[in-house]
Amino acid sequence: MRYVLEAARPILIDLLSTIVFFVLLWTTRDFILATALGIAAGVVEVTIRLVRKKPIGVITWMSLGLVVIMGSASIFTHNPLFVMLKPTIAYSLVGAAMLKRGWMHHYLPEIAKPYLTRDDLAPWGYAWSSLMFFSAVLNIALALTLDPIAWSASLSIFGLASKIVLFAITYAAIRARVRSVRNSAQAKTQADSAA
Repeated sequence: MRYVLEAARPILIDLLSTIVFFVLLWTTRDFILATALGIAAGVVEVTIRLVRKKPIGVITWMSLGLVVIMGSASIFTHNPLFVMLKPTIAYSLVGAAMLKRGWMHHYLPEIAKPYLTRDDLAPWGYAWSSLMFFSAVLNIALALTLDPIAWSASLSIFGLASKIVLFAITYAAIRARVRSVRNSAQAKTQADSAA
């Protein structure tokens, strides 16, 4: 379980402002408050990383930019549709970024990196990209047909469930591949030393 949490940690950190937004929207039903504090959480997250001199990925910068721009538009116009359509833009941009081979390498635990090539990871990167594009299209349909509370519940349930399922499948497949490569390398080393 520790390895699963270690692997999920960077993704959860990248989604902090989104998590804050949805939790506050569900608990307070105040769209403006949830949006404002979601923006604040995104700014705090990036500020902490900058102060700690931690690398900030493109997805994090993009997410912060979208949160600030679309969130501000919703606050100033009192129209939640800006924030409701933000995930479509984010999913589309992230899906496009995930088409680049090798993006998953950043999210791998250090112990797994020596055993995996870009070719090992490419199919999983494309699976994640496909999920992002599907989520973008689904969000448009939900945003245009549901009120903000129903939209946030529907998007959250689908978003969380679909990503947990794909994460679990990806994690299991990558872990099996690492074991296979590591076992093959150990068997070769033993065979070479016996010869």
